[in-house]
Amino acid sequence: MAEISYAYIQVDSDGAVQNIAMFENYEDANRITRAVYGDQAFAAEYRYAVRPGGVDRFHSGRFWHMNEDGTETEAEYIPTEQDKINALQKENAQLKAESNDLTLAMAEVIGGDGYVE
Repeated sequence: MAEISYAYIQVDSDGAVQNIAMFENYEDANRITRAVYGDQAFAAEYRYAVRPGGVDRFHSGRFWHMNEDGTETEAEYIPTEQDKINALQKENAQLKAESNDLTLAMAEVIGGDGYVE
């Protein structure tokens, strides 16, 4: 049986991103992160473009990229495959609605407003 692992961001008690590691599940990732980095440390699914080694940080409920000049910018979100599918389905529904509206408008322009059997 093949093992499946997922990437997790390991954040220490001070909010510094210390590591990105592979674990089989969130519970193991969180337990090991706390054992290594302290009781207030935590693991988060790898969904943000962050750098390990204490460079980037977590605070105010978000991940932050530390710039060379000392300023912070919010870390880029990495969408999951499901996020991408949901976005495409939403876009597809919107395009269908617009297509229907255009078809009805075109039918009115060419005189299709009468009932035809």
